[in-house]
Amino acid sequence: MLIDFLKMISNILSVIVGASSFVYTCYILCKLTYFLSSQNDENESSHMLKDDNATETTLQSLLLDMLLVTIFVFQHSLMANNLTKQIFSRLNIEHLSRSIYNLCTSASLQFLINNWQQTPTATIWKFDTSNELVYMLFSGLHVFAWSIIYSGCIMLDIAELCGLKQIWYKMSNRSNPLDAKSRELCRYMRHMRHPSFTGFLLILWIYPIMSVDRVLLAILLTVYMALLWTIDSEDYNYHVKYFKQKQIELS
Repeated sequence: MLIDFLKMISNILSVIVGASSFVYTCYILCKLTYFLSSQNDENESSHMLKDDNATETTLQSLLLDMLLVTIFVFQHSLMANNLTKQIFSRLNIEHLSRSIYNLCTSASLQFLINNWQQTPTATIWKFDTSNELVYMLFSGLHVFAWSIIYSGCIMLDIAELCGLKQIWYKMSNRSNPLDAKSRELCRYMRHMRHPSFTGFLLILWIYPIMSVDRVLLAILLTVYMALLWTIDSEDYNYHVKYFKQKQIELS
């Protein structure tokens, strides 16, 4: 009787953690989309720096921004480490590892977004988005890129990426959902967990107002993705095969 009660409490807590992680992650993803793709120009007098005080302020802002990205990268990499996974396994909460990972990643992203220091007085290039054609061009490219990213997550298994499937399988006394996936898919997901590299490159680099802080963010995240996502020819061939299979299923 006591065991059943403890199991029920454990299941309730797992559902709370999973649901909270899912809602919070969706909220932060919306904020991230706005943060990276919003074209609002709050400073119409943006220009290159000419005085030492402005240069010093910009350098301080860039140092803080670099620290924020470093915190995100450190958290993102640390929690994806095998040692962290082993700790979750020993604590018998392996089914919550993905939800906790998403919670922590979302928290670090929110910290980055809320504390990001813009440098509107130092721009590399700037396009006037008051022109409807220019605005639609950049907006269309960003919508296309985000569509690639989110559709890729859905195709890979959105419930598993959100951590909800792991909790459901645990409550149903089933094994980890990854155990039911093919070796090729598991290998691909280890090498590139979040699609798509091309989508993020479009979002980071094709932007109407390329301030120095935006360049810094684009450089750091591009380098991080290039080092972290280590897909090879075998992964590429599997991805092509998987994509064609999905096209057939959807048609």
